[in-house]
Amino acid sequence: MKLGLLNKFRILIYKLLLPYFIVKCNFYYLLYGGSGISYIVEKMPNKLIIPLLRFFGASIGLGSDIDNGLILHRLSKKSDLKKLIIGEKVYIGHNMLLDLSTDITIGNDCGFGANCQIWTHVGDYSFDYSDYKDTTNPVIINDGVVIYSGSIVNQGVIIKKYARVGASSVVLKNIPEKEFWAGIPAKLINIIKW
Repeated sequence: MKLGLLNKFRILIYKLLLPYFIVKCNFYYLLYGGSGISYIVEKMPNKLIIPLLRFFGASIGLGSDIDNGLILHRLSKKSDLKKLIIGEKVYIGHNMLLDLSTDITIGNDCGFGANCQIWTHVGDYSFDYSDYKDTTNPVIINDGVVIYSGSIVNQGVIIKKYARVGASSVVLKNIPEKEFWAGIPAKLINIIKW
């Protein structure tokens, strides 16, 4: 009985706090642009991250969970959150970085360990920085993919259904369906047989 009452109290607190964080994000956006929103999201309670991202345009399916410390890189305006599409029952671990230079699409039933990074841009320049150029490409992660802690997914990569990526790997190429890749750079380790 007491546990049910405690959960109802928590839900009420979260409902009351969400408008506060929305106002705070808008205020920080006026001061610092998109990085202001990223700062607030990174520091806020994890139960409020998904409702806040949805409020600003991200598409996140039911049953998904995002842990504390989410970093939204290259968020220049609020509408950039529309570039983030997350399916149902997706778990995103602590301190994950999402580069929103362009679209990130994550399918259903995916899992990401702590400190993973998904990059959608790469910059190239000489030492004086005068010839800086950007290459941006979307990242697509299909259903049932598991990416273990500390892994980095590079721009333009497509990871097919039920693939696995070992911890602390750097994914530079597309990964076919039902394959386990690991290493720096990630390469085929094993074919997953179900």
